[in-house]
Parts: sequence; structure tokens; C-alpha cells
Amino acid sequence: MSTLTDSFRPLPGAYPEMVAPDGAIRPHWQPMLRQLENYGAINIDARWKRAQRTIRENGVTFNVYDDDKGSSHPWMLDPVPLMIAPDEWEKLSAGLIQRMQVLNLTMADLYSEQTLLKNNILPSELLFSNPQFLRPCCQITPPNGHYLTLHAVDLARTPSGKWSVVKDLSQAPPGAGYALENRLVLSRTFPTLYRDCGVERLAPFFSALRKSLEQLASGRTNSPHIVVLTPGSHSSSYFEHAYIARYLGYPLVLGNDLTVRGSEVFLKTLAGLRKVDVILRRQADSLCDPLELAGDSLLGIPGLVQAAIDGEVAIANALGSGLAETPALLPFFPILCRNLVGAEPLLETTPTLWCGQEKECRQVLDQFDRWVIKRAFSDHRENPVFVRTLSPADRVALADRIKTEPEQFIAQESVALSSSPCWQDSKLVPRNTMLRAFIVATEKGYQVMPGGLVRTSPQADSPIVSMESGGGSKDAWVVARGTVEHVTLLPTDESAIQPSRSDANLSSRVADNLFWLGRYVQRADMDARLLRTILRRLTEETQPDGAPELPELLRALSQMTTAKSGASPITDPIKQAAETKVLIFNMIFDRALPGNLHNALISACNIGSTVRERISIDTWRILDRMNDELHSAATDGDLPDALEMLDRLLMPLAAFSGLSSESMTHGYGWRFMDMGFRMERATMTAQLLCELLSRPASFEAPVLDAILDVANSSMTYRSRYQSHVAALPLLDLLMCDNSNPRSIAYQLVLISRHIHSLSELSEHKVLPEQRLADELVLRIENCDLNQLVQTDAKGCRTLLKTLLTEISKSVQELSNHITHRYLAHVNATSRLTSAYGSEIWDEKADEA
Repeated sequence: MSTLTDSFRPLPGAYPEMVAPDGAIRPHWQPMLRQLENYGAINIDARWKRAQRTIRENGVTFNVYDDDKGSSHPWMLDPVPLMIAPDEWEKLSAGLIQRMQVLNLTMADLYSEQTLLKNNILPSELLFSNPQFLRPCCQITPPNGHYLTLHAVDLARTPSGKWSVVKDLSQAPPGAGYALENRLVLSRTFPTLYRDCGVERLAPFFSALRKSLEQLASGRTNSPHIVVLTPGSHSSSYFEHAYIARYLGYPLVLGNDLTVRGSEVFLKTLAGLRKVDVILRRQADSLCDPLELAGDSLLGIPGLVQAAIDGEVAIANALGSGLAETPALLPFFPILCRNLVGAEPLLETTPTLWCGQEKECRQVLDQFDRWVIKRAFSDHRENPVFVRTLSPADRVALADRIKTEPEQFIAQESVALSSSPCWQDSKLVPRNTMLRAFIVATEKGYQVMPGGLVRTSPQADSPIVSMESGGGSKDAWVVARGTVEHVTLLPTDESAIQPSRSDANLSSRVADNLFWLGRYVQRADMDARLLRTILRRLTEETQPDGAPELPELLRALSQMTTAKSGASPITDPIKQAAETKVLIFNMIFDRALPGNLHNALISACNIGSTVRERISIDTWRILDRMNDELHSAATDGDLPDALEMLDRLLMPLAAFSGLSSESMTHGYGWRFMDMGFRMERATMTAQLLCELLSRPASFEAPVLDAILDVANSSMTYRSRYQSHVAALPLLDLLMCDNSNPRSIAYQLVLISRHIHSLSELSEHKVLPEQRLADELVLRIENCDLNQLVQTDAKGCRTLLKTLLTEISKSVQELSNHITHRYLAHVNATSRLTSAYGSEIWDEKADEA
């Protein structure tokens, strides 16, 4: 029916998702393929290139550990969705709901009465030898009886066409956020395709998830404070953690953002400690409490287990629920189903044997080629081994391992995965396919996400479907039976929405990261401008001697960079052009040199990734563009190439300040970021003036011109003073003029405003940092420029050097005051608000 499918051939021996046995296109695929045909191959390619660019600019990534190319990899999405018929989906959903119900009942039994062991339904070794069985969690009773609030199941379709369970994911099921991002990208790239196919929406599932999390706190509060707990930006799915937090409207927190007082959990915020009612956990349960669980964990919250036992905090999924994803439980699911719900499984499990049973172990070894060998317990992160692909020596070695530790292995039957069409080289090609489905426990039962995350193999002959192995992803479209209902996560009862402008619940860690994001962006901006000023003079002159200010600029660059890194200054940097080029390129690209441009940009991007939920998509794109400009530049190029790169780089650096000012509400988060920005600019401007003006050179005029270039103030100076450049008016423009956004005075005035605004968070009337900020503003306003430009007997501007040095030190002192008062919670009395509204006082809160 379509020229797009004429050359398509399903994989032999696999179930063809798109093509029926008679070679015809399956009915539920036809509307989507007709729409694709209307777009045409050229249009599909063009749209998909834009979509891939959007994915990259939005920072949709996954992390791979131990990868020489870097841990962060772009998310790979295919434009052709996996189509699922409504009747088929209804049967699959019923099986998934039953499976989650059985696993919830299994967890409830194993963490309490353990009748499944007493009645010999399960071998005791599966529990007591299982690292995922957390004994301290036996005293936890989850709200609503749900150990699993969110569950995921990896499914494969066998050659017979039946869906079969390959794996359960109960620990912190990943993928729901990526499935949502896939849906958004696809629906925006092919809007008519999405609209005309009548696809079930994903929003009802996330709405149900949010309601379920709120219900976990029912009986304790009507307006629960819910947070998303992440292990951090190095997690394999950190993008998803930030994405889900932003989509659901919850703060994204690390373990050290939380603290336990008594039996209550609190979030460290700028205003003190705020009680947390529900934690959506995205990290392994064993890492969540170093007191009761993994003692070497740096990601946990000491006392969290006891808080959960006392019922003061609800955790989804419950601590200990990682037990449900034990691979060795798979072969026992049918008997669990019959005993716990009195029914046969509605959904098949891929034939699996646990080698801890003697008979099953012999069967595995006797039919070795039939199996895929995996670890029995999910704490082991080893790739599955396809026995039929091993060499004779490797087969013997694996068999010996199984014989030595049989209880540590399972064998799963190797089945041909279904094949679905993927878009590659302007045509449809077949790839092996698996579906990850998601289920949420609700007050009325269970709800399945209508769709899911589809993963495909990198090559037609590859049996492994994983992003780490180079595979891709797809969206899954469930065809609706009737009209698709529009669902929004926004409140529908307008009377329940109360105006709020408070930002005091911003966590101290996020405020700290925003503060340093501002500092590193401004540091990169100043470094880039100084480097550009130097490169312009190097590339415009045939010989370095033609620009007498160059030695001074290079010395200032070396001093300012090494001052930040603590390294020894580079002496005599301009002996010859080759050495100068090496110096410049090291200051730009050298990853091992702390304090240089590369270090500032990488630090800004890394910190930006930790506050993804707090900055706009456009701001993130600017950070991503900065990173691209730096890494796409040729590190072995010529000086003009480096100059061109700096010109391009300064565009996003300049845009960052304007966009963050215009796109972020001017609450405490923005104030911390802007304050960091202003402190860095004030400090670096003071250092630049101190390095270049405290000891006047005999050729000071070109040095003054260069300073104006670095400070981006040449035009302003020329419009005011239609004469040659002189030190006194330059100092007035760059030190004392509070109308010049590049002047020190301008930065100090804004810093003072920010500090006075932050003082609203303190009960003290006047804070030391307020007095210090006000004194700095007055000092710069009242300084006598005529005295500052005078030189002493040694030809030095000692008064100027003293003033600029003291300004730098005072700004650093302000930074320390801010850090200790708001960002570290050190030696500060913190007010805790209990569930009943009473105030509790703690003499010393933990460090953030």
C-alpha cells in the first residue's frame, strides 16, 4: 500500500510487528503509515534532523559509566512509533496489573509473616541470600499497603506473537520520563501524524502517579511536601530525574539536602528546615540510609529507615522493594500468582530456571546453548551471556562458574525478539524490539501507562537492545477506541489555587549551585574577553613587538589564571611567537590547567546540569552551545581559528546573562545566581585593573585601550571623551560609574541589593554582610581618583593597588558570609516547623 514499505523485509524467525503473515500491513499500522507516506522521505529526513537537534539542545542524555568517550551520551530516538492495537493493549494491561498486584503481595509477605517460605512456595535461599532483602525494612509498613507505587516490566514478543516478561524493575523503575520526552518530541515533529492516528495520551498516567504520591501522606497532611530523591548528575538516568521532577512540579533533591530530626525528614532550605512528607525515590534503597543499610553510602539520609518505620515519611517505592526485581524470582511467578490471587498468570514469563535448584541446574548445563545466562540477584551488574556465541574455552569457564556457585545464576531461554520498522538512510529497516511498560498503584487499583519505552537493537543481527550497546528508542502508540480525552496535570479547580511568590523553600544546595553557576559563567566571560583582546593584537600585527601592550596583557592573563588555580605564574611568556601560541592555547583548551577558560566552561556546564529543573530550556541550550563551541574548536589550529571561536563563544556567554535575567523570576534562586555573577565580575575587574594599572608602563595608552576592550566599554569611553585614553577617566568608567554595567561600582550596588533582600530570611535586623556591602559601595563612591592615579617614588600607584586588593578581599569575605549563612547551615539556629505547626529549635543543623 505504501512505497515506504515496498522494500521493507521483517527479520526471519521473529514476530513482525508491522506485517501480517500474508504480507499485508496490519490494520492498526495503516493510518500511521499513510501519514508518513504523505510526508515523504525527504520531509521525514528534514523534520527528523530538526528533532534530533532539539533533543541534543534540550540536553536529553543518558550516562554510561567507564566509557572512554565520556559518560554522557545523546538520547537516540526513532521517528517511527511502535503501534499497538487497542484489544491487544487491553489484554496486556490486565496481565501487567495482575503482575504488580502479585509482586506487592509478595513483598508484603516476605517483609512480614513470610508464609511463602513456611509453605515452601519459595526457597528460603532466595530471600536470606539475597542482597536486596533488607532486614531493617521488615518493620516498615508502607501507606496503603503498596510496597510498589511505580513498577516497570520489560516485555519481549515471542515468534508466536505473545508478550512475555523478561525482567521486572521495582527498585526505582527508569524510563517513564524518557517515554514522555519521546512522546513530546514525536508529537511536535509530526503533529498531524500524532493527531490523526488517535493515540492514547500519557498525561493521565502521570496525573495518577501524582495523586498516588499525594495519597501516601493522607492522614498526616492535606498538602504534602513531596520531593524527588536522586543520586546526582552522574546517575545513568539523571536527565529523567530532573525531567520528572519538573513535570510533576516537585523539588529534585540529593541525600545531603535532607536531614532527619527525631522521626521526621526535613529539606534544608534558605528559610531553614521544611518537613518532607513523601519521597519519590530514584536511587537504590540500600544507599538511602548509611546508619541502617549500606554504611559506606554517601548518598543517603541517616535515620531515614527509622522515619519510615515511624510513619513520618512515605517513600515510593518503599525501602526494600528492590527485592521484587530479583531475577531468580521469575521462575516462581506462576506459583506465586496461584497462591496469592488464586489465578493463573495472564502474562507469560520468558522460560527461566534458577540454577540454585539441583534439577534445574542440570537442565541448564545439559542444554547449554539454549540459554542466556544472567546473575540471579539484581545487585550484580553484568551483561547477559548468550551461550551459543561463546568459544569452547569460554563455555567451559562459564559452566565451571555455575557449578561452583549455582545459586548466583539464572538461565533464561534465548528467544527471537519481534522486529519493528526503524527509519535509517531514508528508508524503513527492521530492528529487534522490546517494550518497557509502566504501572502505577492508585487508590482504586492500578493504572498502566498507555504506551511505554520501546528499545531497539543497533543492528538487525544484534540480540541485545540497550542504549549502552548503541541501540535506540521508540515511542509506543496505543490506538484509542474512541475520542481521546484531553487531560492536564494543572489544577482544574481555580478556587483551590492561591497566589504565591515565595521562593524561600529553595534548597540550600540548589542555591549554592546557582551561585556558582553565575560565578563560573562570568569567569568564562572575562577569560574569553581577555584572550580575545590578546589574540586580536597577535593576529593584527606581523610581529608581536608591534603591539607593546602584549607582554603586559599576557602577564595579566597568566597571573589572573594562576591566581584562581593556585599554580605558579608563567614567567617570560613572550620569548617568541611559538611559545606565545602554546600559552594562549593552554589558557583556552588545556584540561589539566585549573582556572583557565576550559575549566570555567566545563564547571558551568556541570553545575548547570545539577539544576536542570531550575533553569529554562533556552538557558540550558545556551550552556550546551558554550560546551559545543569549546569542544568543536581545533586545539591544534592557528591563532585566527582560536580568535574566531572566542567570537562565537562570547555570543552565548552574553546571552546567558540577559536570558537568565528575563526568563527567571527574580526570587532567591535568581538572586543567588546573579550575586555570584556580580561577585565574579567585580573581583576579576578589580584584578585586571590592579595587574595592568598599579605599575604604569611607559606605553600606557595601548594598555588602557586593551582594558576598555576587555571591559567592553570602548564605545562608551569614546562617546564621553573624544580624546586619547587616560587613566583617570578610565578608572571613573570602570570603577566608580554605577551606570556602567561593567563597572565595579555597578556590581557592588547590585550585590548590596541582593544581600539586603536575602536578609528577609534572617531574624536579625542588620547582618554583618549588609554592613560590609554598604561600606564597599560607599568606599567606591567616595574614592578620590586624582589620588589613586598618582604614582609614588617607585613609579607605582600604591593607593590604587591597595584599594583594588581590598575590594577583591572584601568581595570574597562577602561570599564567605553568604555561604555560611544560607548555603551551609553551619552554626546557625534552624527553625523546624512540625506537622502540627509548632516550632522546634535545633542549635546546630547539618552542613548542606
